[in-house]
Amino acid sequence: MKVYKLTGFKAILFLIIFFTALFILLSISLVLLLPIILIFLLYILYKLKIKRFFKNLWWKLRKKRIKVEDYSTNGEIKIRFPKRIKVEGEEDEFIKYLIKLGGKKDGNFIIFKGYKCYPIFKKSYPLNEVLTLNYPEDAEAVILGLKGEPYNPKFIYLIPKEFLKHRMSLEEIKRFKV
Repeated sequence: MKVYKLTGFKAILFLIIFFTALFILLSISLVLLLPIILIFLLYILYKLKIKRFFKNLWWKLRKKRIKVEDYSTNGEIKIRFPKRIKVEGEEDEFIKYLIKLGGKKDGNFIIFKGYKCYPIFKKSYPLNEVLTLNYPEDAEAVILGLKGEPYNPKFIYLIPKEFLKHRMSLEEIKRFKV
């Protein structure tokens, strides 16, 4: 067995080469690992903070403002609300219209032509010609007013429960015209 001894200048040269090689390997591995660590940290930040920030920013950009218009000659001001704000008066006016036609109010329902109806008023046709009807399960029918004003809708449909779906096309609804 042979034993090598490093002493003097050879030992110092060996240590310098060893630590230089070690430094180079650490630098290369850091350059390779740093982007991976950075991507991981950015992903965590995205999930926690940045995603919520962009969602809030997008919601603020989409949000519609209330428009106030004054086109009348008698001083009335017309307020147009965005679609997300439900105007309470429309349903009440539609219920009053149905009572004028011979219906009777019964809680949230209207007794109309022998059915316990849930009133729904839509100001216009939907773009995709599919209506979403949200009604309670204990309703015997839905009475739907379409187009025009709630106090004088252009079309009224009485849809019995056995034909009701939560999403109905206009073609399905047209056969129930009153």
